Amino acid sequence: MTTPPFLTRTCDPRRPDGSGESTNHRRGAPRRVALAAVTALSLLCAALVGCSPSPTTGEPAAASGTQAARHEITVVDDAGREVEITVPVRRVVAFNTFNVEFIRAVGAFDAVVGLDEGSAGKNYTGYWGDFDITKTAGKGQAEPNYEQLAALKPEVVIFPRNGAWKEAEGKLAAFGVKTLVITGWDQNDHIFNVDLIGKIFDRQEQAAKLNAFYTKYRDLLTERLAGVTPRRVYLENDKDFASPVPGSGWHDMVTLAGGTNIFGDIRFTDADSARGSVHQLDIDPEAVLDRDPELIVRNTGRGYALESAGDLAAERANLLGRAGWDGITAVRDGQVYVTSSFPMNACSKIIGSLYLASWLHPDKMAGVDPDAVMKEWIETYQGVPLPDPAAYRLHASA
Repeated sequence: MTTPPFLTRTCDPRRPDGSGESTNHRRGAPRRVALAAVTALSLLCAALVGCSPSPTTGEPAAASGTQAARHEITVVDDAGREVEITVPVRRVVAFNTFNVEFIRAVGAFDAVVGLDEGSAGKNYTGYWGDFDITKTAGKGQAEPNYEQLAALKPEVVIFPRNGAWKEAEGKLAAFGVKTLVITGWDQNDHIFNVDLIGKIFDRQEQAAKLNAFYTKYRDLLTERLAGVTPRRVYLENDKDFASPVPGSGWHDMVTLAGGTNIFGDIRFTDADSARGSVHQLDIDPEAVLDRDPELIVRNTGRGYALESAGDLAAERANLLGRAGWDGITAVRDGQVYVTSSFPMNACSKIIGSLYLASWLHPDKMAGVDPDAVMKEWIETYQGVPLPDPAAYRLHASA
């Protein structure tokens, strides 16, 4: 089947995504799948052709909260692309919870017209206030639903770099919908990401305040941990014997906290994709014993809703009952933690680094209360109440 011109991808390859993950385009799929794609794009065309950036009935207020005239700016996104955007953006669909949180933190949540199902699901019950969580645009950043996107009529769609932005760019550009790459999970790009969000919503002052919050704690970690001997960390990421490796924000979180990821020597390649991703790579259980971590953290990978943290006690029993683990330094010393990923992920994982540093180097982190920082992030910048932060984790001491 010949690909219609409007389905041709026109991605800019100037910057690789560096994620180690692929979108898994299935070659040779049945003809009905191809026809379904054409149908979805036809619906997208019908919904989007004729849409203008001007306000329409029922459209959110301008993100800036003012009546300032809109104008064009050119920004450079996380993929290194120059993108011309009318600002302030009034209708946006944002994939990945980090990106939505940053939009809300700068006061532009009223411009959000759709989320992915992961951000809107039961793990985040109560997190988005009065937002209609049925307004979803696909399962997640790798699986946008173009029919649902069409119904939401966004001006801009935001993906992280390990999302399906290349595919979406080619499909949406013909209809005047801009695709922007912002990778909120990348701790090292936090300031860039928030600055960019501030620009497109005309909320630069609020973005600067958020960056000051982040920088305060990043600088604190750098100062407090200067000269420490990094301690060995095994981070098991929501799956038995699966670890992040370089290229993942989880790896960077460990490093900033004065730790050494015991699997930090692995360089992920396409050949490793059958074993997972940079965020969650299957590893040899024996290697954990051989590398003898001094701290073990098991992420349960859940969200704001406390019940989504799962059975932390059962996770603890699973860890401590593993063959040979009673000889690991972390287990012998009582340095094993089971935690929801929600607080560890917070604010580009800077709060996760604070928690880790307090467990790895408690003497250097005296007087620093990660729970208080977490409370500030959620209640001040997200505007929702935070349950007891300690309820998201369990110190699995022997």
